[in-house]
Amino acid sequence: LGQTECDTLVLAGDVFHAFWAPNGVPFAAYQPVIDALRGRKLVVLPGNHDWGLPAYLLREGSDTETILVTAAPNPTSIGARIDVPLEGLRASFSHGDEVDKSWTYRCFHAILRGSAFGRLLDARGPDAAWALLHRLAGPLGAGGPNPGLVAAQRALAARWIAGGAQLVVTGHTHAPCCEQMGGGTWLNPGDWVTHRTYGV
Repeated sequence: LGQTECDTLVLAGDVFHAFWAPNGVPFAAYQPVIDALRGRKLVVLPGNHDWGLPAYLLREGSDTETILVTAAPNPTSIGARIDVPLEGLRASFSHGDEVDKSWTYRCFHAILRGSAFGRLLDARGPDAAWALLHRLAGPLGAGGPNPGLVAAQRALAARWIAGGAQLVVTGHTHAPCCEQMGGGTWLNPGDWVTHRTYGV
């Protein structure tokens, strides 16, 4: 991040394994990344592991120009999409978790993204909040990609490409791929933990 030069940086969710800023202060382990984001123009799509990041970046007095992309009107909703011109391409970005239609996933994350849970984390303090969030998030790199969710993301990308997108970028499933389909490309950059992949 410190060496990246770009007009706009799109964060498509889950940049952190379990981001929260207890009482407005990010976990110390995440501070170097927060520092590297300072002063940049950001487009942020909340992921299911770092839904607290957009609120932190939007706080009053921040020196970072941040555009929060949400499934309006609820900033904690899943399924946000943004279209960004990228090197002459019509590019569409999404965290990609909108393909998970299971009630357990949606209920679990509605609770985690609610204000009551945020107050609980603040009340517990940094150490206890860190421990709780990492228990809920599970171990880093646990489990392989869910084939059903990957197939649903492929179908989502195909629909968006059929609608005019030339590049569709999704995350969430940690399933690295760069696939040509129709008149466009679907990119899932994978993850930095298990596959150690990214997209250029």
